[in-house]
Amino acid sequence: YKRELTDEDLDDLSLNDRGSILLDKLNYYSDNNIWLTNTTTWNIILRAFWKQCVFVIFLLIPYNASRVAQPLLLRQIVLYIINEKDQAYTGYLYALGLFACSALQAFLHQQAYFRTTRMGMRVRNALSATIYRRLLSLSTASLQQSTTAAQTINLVANDASKFEEFCQYMHYLWEAPLQALIAFGLIWWSVGILPTLFGYGVLLLLIPLQLAFGRQFSRYRKTTMACADKRVQAVNELVNGAQIVKMYNWEKSMEQRVMNLRQNELASILRASRLRAINMGLYFSSLPLISLATFGGYWLMGYELKPVDIFTALTFFGLIRVPVTNYLPVAIERYAEMRAASKRIDAFMRLTKLEERPPSNIQEETTMVSMNNASFRWTETSCLTNITIKVEKGSLVGVVGPVGAGKSSLLSAILGEMTLINGDFQVFGSFAYASQTSWIFADTIRANILLGKPFDERRYMTVIQACCLDADFVTFGETGDLTIVGEKGVNVSGGQKARIALARALYTDADIYLLDDPLAA
Repeated sequence: YKRELTDEDLDDLSLNDRGSILLDKLNYYSDNNIWLTNTTTWNIILRAFWKQCVFVIFLLIPYNASRVAQPLLLRQIVLYIINEKDQAYTGYLYALGLFACSALQAFLHQQAYFRTTRMGMRVRNALSATIYRRLLSLSTASLQQSTTAAQTINLVANDASKFEEFCQYMHYLWEAPLQALIAFGLIWWSVGILPTLFGYGVLLLLIPLQLAFGRQFSRYRKTTMACADKRVQAVNELVNGAQIVKMYNWEKSMEQRVMNLRQNELASILRASRLRAINMGLYFSSLPLISLATFGGYWLMGYELKPVDIFTALTFFGLIRVPVTNYLPVAIERYAEMRAASKRIDAFMRLTKLEERPPSNIQEETTMVSMNNASFRWTETSCLTNITIKVEKGSLVGVVGPVGAGKSSLLSAILGEMTLINGDFQVFGSFAYASQTSWIFADTIRANILLGKPFDERRYMTVIQACCLDADFVTFGETGDLTIVGEKGVNVSGGQKARIALARALYTDADIYLLDDPLAA
């Protein structure tokens, strides 16, 4: 290789896979009021992506037809071998048909798998973007009362992924029972009703067993991960506090603590491995057990075992073994997980949003903020009472007072974060807000200031000079404002972080600028 791979070597993302397109698509089917009804997240997803589901069904119908045709063609080939009087080209036609079914299965299965996987990825991205947009529109009071930061992160990190996993298996909920039903009829036609019932009895017994093994294995995996987290935490504490450990001669006790945690982790891994071994052994022995029940019952009933019937029944049992004993239990489990994740997302989407104010023509207004005996609250208790204020266009207003007097709460009320109890409150124009606690994300300093807005060099330089960031750019060397800010802004000081946050607010072309103690750092 002559050079390293870069972003320019990758093709552009498909238009239908872009987050903005997927977000608009999901929002089209989920207006502001639909979350207040009994409609679930999964129902909305079906409305938005039903075409992809139907297309995959059209792919799976001929796929399943070719799978059913294979045992029948194999039966004809066996009969052709037994009956030597048939013409030679007849056997070639059967073999050619068997090859065509295999080739068709390979093509259709890969297409269906690709499209279900792609649909799952799109659903996850659309849900993540919708949750993020909803988060930005929720009131602070609603967030504080009903959810935590960890729960919100879990919605995007885990719950949205449950929908992606279910999309990959959801068609087995109808595909596996359909295959089992068709195979039941054809095996019945081949060996009779009672031997077929014997074989299907064993098959139906294996399904709940494997489902139970899978659930227990998941519990063991969670226990193993918890033990691993404790061990890693103990090792980190040991490494970070190495000086104290050596000073107090705690090496042996700390080593024993880590070893005990490691032994607990190994014991959990051993239990999970044993259970998985039993489950895999049960899976690979399922076909011999089913065959033994079927052909044993067939022989005990006094019938003669014929090669053509044996091959036909074995092929049909092999046809349904993987979908029914493996994929169907997984699909049922993924469906249950998806329903639970859907309920959590539904509850989050039904939280109280910020009050949307009707648009106003600020050119005709001289008053930008108006409160008349307005009272606001965060939860049930009133926080700001009987506030009367009028801010004219072009004015500079400072709010002063002791700590805890409600200065930040007043700005939050103007932003619409608090609930209006009584009185009159009107705001005209758009906002730009610099919070008391500066925030920053891992990207360049320029990206932190622009925040996705187009780059206007003249306005940008004016803001930089007004916020005294030009001197900071000199200290960053040649990269200047293109310096990458580390995670949580670790390579910038508190004052630089505050100035970047202030520049972000000033760069916004807003009508009202709300600055909450931006020079504190």
